[in-house]
Amino acid sequence: MSLLTDDATAVSDGAGLSAKLLRFDTPQRVAAVARAGFRSTPAKRRMMGGTPAIHYAVVNGAPAVLSVLDDRVVGSVTFDIVHGKIAAVRGIASPARLTRLTEAWRRHEPGPPLLASW
Repeated sequence: MSLLTDDATAVSDGAGLSAKLLRFDTPQRVAAVARAGFRSTPAKRRMMGGTPAIHYAVVNGAPAVLSVLDDRVVGSVTFDIVHGKIAAVRGIASPARLTRLTEAWRRHEPGPPLLASW
């Protein structure tokens, strides 16, 4: 909670499992969703097709965390930072929406992952 602004929000595509975007509009909900989203589970690994590595990146000029399996981005979380705190979080895990990000990932030389196995 201390990392979030008082008006922090989050938006997620629900990994393509939801017909509409999921929106969270209080810091408490953003924190709860972040804790749940970043928790590794067997079901999430099955849905992704394996155990991804977690990398830091910059996506569209914003700091981001990418989940990468082999050479494919399977999830992206970007952060808008305001006065040193997180004001907005945007999550994408729908394979159809990650095509261009995966193409960009394949063209660049990633550094070592933050976590080698999530």
